[in-house]
Amino acid sequence: MALKISISWAAGSWKSTLIKAIVEKYWMETTDVGKVFFRDRAIARWITVAEYDKIVETEPEEDRAIEAEVKKFVENSPKDIIVWRRMWFHIMPDIVSIWLDVSPEEGAKRVFLDDRGKQEKKYASVEEALSYNQSRMERLRERLLHVYGVDFTDKANYTKVIDTTGKTFEQNFEQLDQYIQSLRK
Repeated sequence: MALKISISWAAGSWKSTLIKAIVEKYWMETTDVGKVFFRDRAIARWITVAEYDKIVETEPEEDRAIEAEVKKFVENSPKDIIVWRRMWFHIMPDIVSIWLDVSPEEGAKRVFLDDRGKQEKKYASVEEALSYNQSRMERLRERLLHVYGVDFTDKANYTKVIDTTGKTFEQNFEQLDQYIQSLRK
């Protein structure tokens, strides 16, 4: 049976880099819901992801449409798969769900130093990144709580929590890798 893993995250927890490394090691299939669906939908409307987030806040049917597309993709995948989606622990309760955590301050530093591409704003300071991250997470938490009735930031919802704070990428990769190895046995 194929291994199905969902990753949710705090901003700046090295989610993208960690998932990329795991996918390469295990030749897993992956879908980045934010990139594939949110960013593509934002680009199609000629707006930023942040602007699209604000639209989705008032149109809960957008979450449901994305959910249906991704669920079908995950269920039909014969391969091991990692899905990047905040509510997947709730949408598919039998999926292994991992929360990648980081302190807000360290996450803001990582986001500030990272090149986020053309679709995301370059922050003027770590403080600006921290303020934006906190505001965006709270808006997202409220929206998803309204749509699903569940708080995705409650770590009790996850099968595994990995705190990336104060650790190197290599240390975090090793912890995630060991956990996935334990699931594959």
